[in-house]
Amino acid sequence: MIKAVIFDMDGVMIDSEPLWEKTEHILLGRRDITYTADLRDQIVGLNQNDSGKLLVDTFGLNEEVEDIINERVEILTEIYEQELEVVAELIPLLNQLQEHNFDLAVASSSPMRLINFVLDMFSLHKYFPIVVSGECTENGKPHPAIYLHTAEKLKVNPSECVAIEDSINGLKSAKAAGMYCIAVPDKRLSQEEFHNADLIVPSLNRISPELINFFK
Repeated sequence: MIKAVIFDMDGVMIDSEPLWEKTEHILLGRRDITYTADLRDQIVGLNQNDSGKLLVDTFGLNEEVEDIINERVEILTEIYEQELEVVAELIPLLNQLQEHNFDLAVASSSPMRLINFVLDMFSLHKYFPIVVSGECTENGKPHPAIYLHTAEKLKVNPSECVAIEDSINGLKSAKAAGMYCIAVPDKRLSQEEFHNADLIVPSLNRISPELINFFK
């Protein structure tokens, strides 16, 4: 029996992936580095520490990872204030899931300050009593730690959870934790790589409490 539904944030709850990409272009452009599709595919779904380390190692940057993260968050927050939109189907789905007594949580690779910024911006705190950031565990996605930690905070078994993800790293993380996973694939990524998802849907409006109850 499924008791909880866990949402990734970026690309699932908010249309943020193009804004992250815009941020990376600005961040790397300041260092005369071109942000490529290959680099994007490596970064999507990673937590801030891991993606920062990736940039330092890949380009031999003589910088502290924490400084890169802080600069990235500052750029992104400014862009969010002007351009960020919540996914249109999210609020109706959250209301339906609450009405059917599912426990809800966020498990996002983003820093907690960004998660709270988004939850405040769209008045989403009331839906999510449990919020877990990539900062809460030593290992980020695709490691299962973030989803195992979220299940523990929800006081449910991982097998009683459905995760909703848009990235390959997120899918791998949820499945490695022993959860069911519904993929809403980022359309810029290869759809074939999501074959391990329990279900693939084009948008959140294809998800319903009845569909969640299908997983047993």
